Amino acid sequence: MIPEFDVEIGYDYGLADLRADLTAEKVATGFVEHHDYECLGLPGWEEVAECLSREAEILEEAARSSAPDGIEEILTAVHEADDVGFAEFMSDFRWNDVGVAGVSLALSAARTATFYSCSSGLGKHHARYPMVGVVPDVERAKLIAILARSTGCGVGQQEGRWYLYARSVTALHALGQSVLKRREAFDALPTPAWAEGLEEELERISNY
Repeated sequence: MIPEFDVEIGYDYGLADLRADLTAEKVATGFVEHHDYECLGLPGWEEVAECLSREAEILEEAARSSAPDGIEEILTAVHEADDVGFAEFMSDFRWNDVGVAGVSLALSAARTATFYSCSSGLGKHHARYPMVGVVPDVERAKLIAILARSTGCGVGQQEGRWYLYARSVTALHALGQSVLKRREAFDALPTPAWAEGLEEELERISNY
């Protein structure tokens, strides 16, 4: 089984209040209190497609499981079998939780600044339900809001940043797939100022 959570889906946001002060340095080093989240950089759509495909396989397997949390069952089995294999397994998801890794990569490829992700679950998780944090510009936000509604994901806003959430990771995975399908629309939008120099800033940080 894939856990579902009791959360009311809503759309509470104001486009005029979105953060517009982000720089490459802020995005690379972290600009919110979620300091354990690592910037995903500017991934390409091919990497997004591969991650979502791998994620879909795991979600399908988890859905067939009789365990209360099929995803956790799969992860535990991989970890217990081989630590090195588990590291390779999780590297496919950039060490983000399975179920929200795909949408996090997709949003990053769409040139939005992601800053948080948690699949929630029946074990130890930070969020009470599946959630991804992102700061889009206004035009990207309009498109993401449409895709969120079409996939059953909610949108909440706090201090100019968005939290996309759902009752189950399957909805956030579907949102990731929708972003991938609309990649040409995202690519057609002007590149945010913070994206210029982001990769160089991440390389500078990695050299410390």
